[in-house]
Parts: sequence; C-alpha cells; structure tokens
Amino acid sequence: MPSEASLCLQVTFQLLLSLTMTSLPDTKTGSGTTAVAIPSSKKPGTCVRQGFNFLICTVLLVAMTYLSIYSDVINIQNIEQDVARSDASNDTGSGLDDTAIIPKYARLDIDGVERKAEGRCKEKTRFAFIKVHKAGSTTVQYIFQRFGHRRHLHFVLPSRPSVNIGWPYLMKKEDYMQPIPGRPFDVLVFHTVYNREIFVNLLPNNTVYLAIVREPYSHLQSVINFFHLRRLYGLPKDDPVQFFLQSPAELEGAYFQSHNLSTFSKTKNLMAYDLGIPTKMSENEDYVHDYIAQLDRDFLLVMVLEYFDESLVLLKRYMCWQLSDILYKVQNSRNYTYRETYLPQRLRENHKNWSKADYKLYQHFNRTLWEKIANEGADFYSEVKQFKHLNHMTSQICEEEAPTQKSKVLDATAWNERFVVDSNFCRLLNMDDYDYRQVLTQRHCKDAKTTVPKIRHNKRCAKLNRKRKQLSRIKP
Repeated sequence: MPSEASLCLQVTFQLLLSLTMTSLPDTKTGSGTTAVAIPSSKKPGTCVRQGFNFLICTVLLVAMTYLSIYSDVINIQNIEQDVARSDASNDTGSGLDDTAIIPKYARLDIDGVERKAEGRCKEKTRFAFIKVHKAGSTTVQYIFQRFGHRRHLHFVLPSRPSVNIGWPYLMKKEDYMQPIPGRPFDVLVFHTVYNREIFVNLLPNNTVYLAIVREPYSHLQSVINFFHLRRLYGLPKDDPVQFFLQSPAELEGAYFQSHNLSTFSKTKNLMAYDLGIPTKMSENEDYVHDYIAQLDRDFLLVMVLEYFDESLVLLKRYMCWQLSDILYKVQNSRNYTYRETYLPQRLRENHKNWSKADYKLYQHFNRTLWEKIANEGADFYSEVKQFKHLNHMTSQICEEEAPTQKSKVLDATAWNERFVVDSNFCRLLNMDDYDYRQVLTQRHCKDAKTTVPKIRHNKRCAKLNRKRKQLSRIKP
C-alpha cells in the first residue's frame, strides 16, 4: 500500500503536470479533444517552451520517486521500533503476583535493587535480619515476622523455646530447627551472632542482609537498664551510667572476677559483637575499619534507630514492599529515670575509648543511611510523612478494633496500594514475640509432618504438640 507521503507527492505531480500542459500549443482534433502540437523547426520559441516543460516534468518525477522510497524506509523503521517496544513491554510480564509498583521517583540502581520509572520490581522475600540488642530490633523483628507469616515463608527458628539462635556464640546446626526437605530457608530474624560464612552456607544466594544500630550512649543506657547491670555492678540509682563511665574497666572487671565469668561484655562494643566483630579484635582499628567496609558490601541496608521511620521507608523501597508491610507498634520500650540524660564531654570521651568499635559502626552507617536517602529524591520525605500518618491511623484503629466491628478500607495513595484494616490485620499487628514464635513453630511442625513424618528435629514439635493437648484438656 502506498504511503501517505507518496500519495501527496503524486497529487502534487499531477497538478504541476497539468499546469505545464496548459502552456503548450494545442490543436483541435476531429473528436473535439485537445492534443499537444508537434513542435516544428520553423517555430523555435515553441520548441524552447516544450523543452523547458519536459525538464520540469523529469525533475518532478525523479523527486517523487526518491521521496516515495524514503517515506517507505521511514515507515519500515517505525514498524521495527513499534515491534521492539511491544517485545520490551512483554518482557515485564502481565502477572501481578509478588510484584509492587515502583513510583516515578525510583530511577536508580542502588545496592542491586532494580528501579525503573513507573516500572515494576519483584518483592524481596528472602532476608536475614541481624537483631542487634537494644537497638529497636524487636519492633523491626515483628514487622518481618508479620510479613513472613502472611506469605507463608520458611523461618529459621530456635530449636529451644528461646529468642536466641546460638547467641552469644556462633550459630550451630543444633541451635535451629532443620529446614523442611525441598524448602530452603527464607527468613532469619532471631538474636544470633553474624558470621558471613555460616550465613552464606545456611541461606540461599539471593538472601539480602539487614540490620539496625543505635547511638552508642543511648544504647549503653538501655543495656544497663535491660540487663539489670545497675544491681549486678552495684551502681547508684541516680545515674548509674555516668557512674559506670568514670571507670568502666574496673567496675566490670571486678564483677567478672567475683563471679568467675568470661570476659564477654554487654557494655563494651555489644553492637559490634552482634554484627560479628570478635571481642578480642574490637580494639584493632585496622581490623574494625576493614570489617565495617565488608559489612557495607554484604548488607543491603543498616537502619538507624534515631531515624526509625526514615529507615523503614527506605527499607520498603529497597525491598519493593508496600507501606502496609512496614506498619508497626513500638515494642520492648522501657522508661527509666536516667534515660536521655546529658553526658559531660569527659565521660563521652571515656565511652568512646571504651566502645570504639560501636562508635565507628554508628558513625559509618548513620552517614551511609543519609547518603542513600539523598538518592531517593525530594518526595522521599512526603512518603515518610504519609507513612507516619498511616501508622498513627492504623494504631488507633487496632487499639479500638473488635471482632464485631466492620473492616476499614484505607485508600491508595502515591506510595501505597489500597488495603484493609480488619480484625485479622490488627491481631497480627498486636502479636508479641511469644505469639509469633508459637505460631511460626506450629506452622513449621505442620509443614514438616506433611513432608517427612519422622525427622530428628521434630522433638521440639512433639513437645509443642503435647503442651497444646494439655492446654486443650483444661476447662475454661
């Protein structure tokens, strides 16, 4: 089929040709039609006019032929581009399972997270969270447990009724319930000491690594309160932390010696210890520097407690999750009289010298957090604001929610899809660590039973089943 451009050229040619024809001398035929007169050598003016008209016609014919061919070439190129665009769109797939819409702001490839303008990225469902003590990690753990429970993910679970998997020692095979045959582990969120070799051998290759840290002095205050070190170390009630920092080595050394304990310390570089820096190496500045650089390469994100909501929104973007996936209730928070008290500079320096590795960790990952946020664009803070609003709203709803009440629908925004807050959502939001451990262990035992009837790690399952039967016989 001729192109629109060639048709236009043909019409133009016919018009020009008709104009040239009208300038030629004509004679009347017998039929009354007009015929072009044959030039005569006796009429030189007529011959010149006819030759000029012939030249014009020849030029127009050549031009029309060239432009027609060029137009067809352009049409072929357009068709090829349309086919390429169609193939590219088919590559993204039409299914919506395990995918999340990436807003317009996401244009960068950051830490291996594929981000395309108005494109899709696959929801990440395999991750290990290093649950650093007293750094807001319990609240994050509940977010991850809710996420994994709703998707029936395979958790690494403690083999004993405990919040730890091997901690304070390196994780061993007997510390966790063995994986269900044919199903690799998806999620690890319990207290354990990070060791790259152990984790790589236990978890799939596409596992992403996450952690959280806290400002070291605030962290020390929480540690002394939670582990009852004021009483154990004989510290005064008024401000035990400042008293401790006047001579930490002597006070802790005296306690260890009197109780014949090892030199493992909860007050010195505890965050670094959880993240895998051995106690004996925490004073080696070169080793700590190189180790932190390796952590930076291993981990997709290390969050910062002091910027909790910002960290979670960044986590949501990196993991291709929804805002509804990171909603939370603050867990394990405690009030004590010396919380957030002012620390004199002299004691601050004492603490920096006492816990050097923790300070280096915090300074590094606090800096890298803001570098990552800077890459997210100006609307990052608008999403943080929306997240805080949603979190406050759902917390209020779930505090008031009763099973008989109707579900509440929260509309979609630029940063989240529409979702429903109902009694089941609130139940999962309000569950504590014990509840999640019970639910996840029961599901693991059920899945293991249907896969392989008798396996060694079912001792924990059998004990759990006996306890459940005993409770069922108790009359309300």
